[in-house]
Amino acid sequence: MRTTLKPQTENAPAKVKDAGLISLVKGGDAAYNAKSGEILLLPGGALRQREIKERLAEALFGGAALQRVDCGSDEAVFSLAERYVREWQDTATAYVDDRGRELRVLGWSKDTSDAGQKTSEIMAAVSGALADIPGADGSSFVEETTPSYRSFSLLFPCEAGSIGARPGFICKSCGKLLLADSPFEFRPPQPSQGEAPEDLKDIETPGANTIAELCSQLGIDVTRTLKAMLYVGSRDETAELVPIASFVRGDYNVSMNKLSRWLWDRHGLYSVRTAEKSELARLFGEVAGYCGPIGLPEGVILVCDNSVRDSKNTVAGANRPGYHRSGCCYGRDFTSDIADIALNGQGAPCPCGGSFEAVSMREAGTIQSGLDLYRASLDSKTVTPLLDKKLSYRDREGTHEYPAVWGGVISTERILLEIGCER
Repeated sequence: MRTTLKPQTENAPAKVKDAGLISLVKGGDAAYNAKSGEILLLPGGALRQREIKERLAEALFGGAALQRVDCGSDEAVFSLAERYVREWQDTATAYVDDRGRELRVLGWSKDTSDAGQKTSEIMAAVSGALADIPGADGSSFVEETTPSYRSFSLLFPCEAGSIGARPGFICKSCGKLLLADSPFEFRPPQPSQGEAPEDLKDIETPGANTIAELCSQLGIDVTRTLKAMLYVGSRDETAELVPIASFVRGDYNVSMNKLSRWLWDRHGLYSVRTAEKSELARLFGEVAGYCGPIGLPEGVILVCDNSVRDSKNTVAGANRPGYHRSGCCYGRDFTSDIADIALNGQGAPCPCGGSFEAVSMREAGTIQSGLDLYRASLDSKTVTPLLDKKLSYRDREGTHEYPAVWGGVISTERILLEIGCER
């Protein structure tokens, strides 16, 4: 009679903080190579990983109509799709490819709307499959704003030090998860709500070129201030720089990803970056540390976060060195485009009435649509160009193209680690 290798132990692997990996090792389903950082799956772990993969692949075929293939590279998947798209049309444009301990999804859609629908179907299929796996049912897909495409990460709340962990936020009251750059338009009521508008007044504030120093000099709470961040962007490599002034409430910070996405969608700007010192004086005037939304030079794009909407009696820069202006009221003294451009952070209020707390979250997958760029795998630290090739076939009405690319990766190894936590 043959015996299956299952070397159970009471000893945790050295220098490992991941609860799931520790559980798998103690249970005899995995080993850990500390030198290479590799997880070595033993028979029990290998079997469970294959079961997870089969369940997900079946769900992706049934719920999102992804054809399961074994190609090994994105270029090979494209070659396969190109070969059959004219005869099979939509059936040959959506794939899930077995890549070891990952499932790679990749496909082409008629337009960005269709691509968005496809990614929604993929996320629903994955979530439905995980809901039926004990220990993997605590996952959520969380959107993360990027400058040029929509991205959704498959996340599990976890302990710090877990494999694949990244910082995020959770509302303990309702369980909602956020990443720093997740779309989140809810902002708390303004502290000045119900107050009568004050008159504008310029105040001398020497050396108060930071929010902290401003609050110290005037003895005011940070929520009574407006914070300015100044940027430049361009529409192409040869175009002149466009000045951008963004404002958030003083206790918030600007999300570069959210701002860049808004500037691309609204103004067609890309290559957005913080304005350099020489550019500040030339494009904005002598406003460094004292910039406010009232009286900006012509040509400056002005955008305020939702936290500035309906603000009243706030203190902002007076657009001259050493001075700030009190009594600033949005709508009376200045108006602007309003957008969700603030970073999400610790203590932010949730619509349910709770607040967000910092937490580690294990990233076990990512799905993206409207792609210009993508991460080749969850462990990749660089951004790699995606296939920019278009699939097309000739139907009754002529040439039909699939210009919108979508794709992503699901790590069955990291899902197995979550299951290991529950053993």
